Amino acid sequence: MRVARALSACLALALVALAPPALAASRQLAPPPRGFWTPTRIRRALTNDSLEHTPVAPEADSSSLRVLEAAAPEDRTNGRVFGVDPREGPYSCSGTSLQTPSGSIVLTAGHCVIEDGRWGEQLVFVPAFDHELHPFGIFRASEAFTTRAWERFGNSDFDVAALLVEPGPLGTLAETVGAKGWTSNRSRFSPLQIFGYPAAALGGEELRSCLSHGLGSDELTDGLPGPPTMPARCDMAGGSSGGAWLTEGGALIDGVTSYGYSGNRDRLYSPYFGTGIDHFLSRLP
Repeated sequence: MRVARALSACLALALVALAPPALAASRQLAPPPRGFWTPTRIRRALTNDSLEHTPVAPEADSSSLRVLEAAAPEDRTNGRVFGVDPREGPYSCSGTSLQTPSGSIVLTAGHCVIEDGRWGEQLVFVPAFDHELHPFGIFRASEAFTTRAWERFGNSDFDVAALLVEPGPLGTLAETVGAKGWTSNRSRFSPLQIFGYPAAALGGEELRSCLSHGLGSDELTDGLPGPPTMPARCDMAGGSSGGAWLTEGGALIDGVTSYGYSGNRDRLYSPYFGTGIDHFLSRLP
């Protein structure tokens, strides 16, 4: 389990605790050829959540509900991230269009971009993905960003990443579907709406959400440099990694799905959006 592995690295992490934990690591990407993401590749990717990540609840249950219109103006910023693990093959995550100066950033989880030193390849974002439909096109990634603490040590407290994507036929990502802002240093008990594409919900083909609220912190991450991660009650399964945790009536992102425990099916965990993650997000292009 990834959290246990991260905790075993606690002493190594402590040696760099004085360094700014959310400084960005970045990697230039070769955008996939147009047509690379065929229906067959997409179906294969939908069965694999990120890059060999922590086991989460095996099925979506009653607390997550289908978003009936993924392309609706208030929900179309959510979408699917598809990539190829150079060792394991195609995989998928969730992501959200983020408001930045370029209008071309997708926010997701760090482990959706890099894990165990392996960077994802052929990365794309499909906003409002629904049963293999992509009403706003496929946005190809040209650069990936994550925190140094995640890249080097797999520190769950900073499991966030971003993709810079090329414009689509209708303009930049933000011009096409809009974008969400973010917030930081809020209460750990704030109301939340969590979005994602759990694999058990018709094979990861549909966007789902949970109405929830923060539940404090995960004490197993207390020993890591950085603010402990934040749980919320939601039963979404694998595939929901990287999905946005929205607050303020859905206007602002206050977390992304990072992990869950197989023995506790109704909780997901996000990095706490404190000063370090705010520093990382504010410097994205």
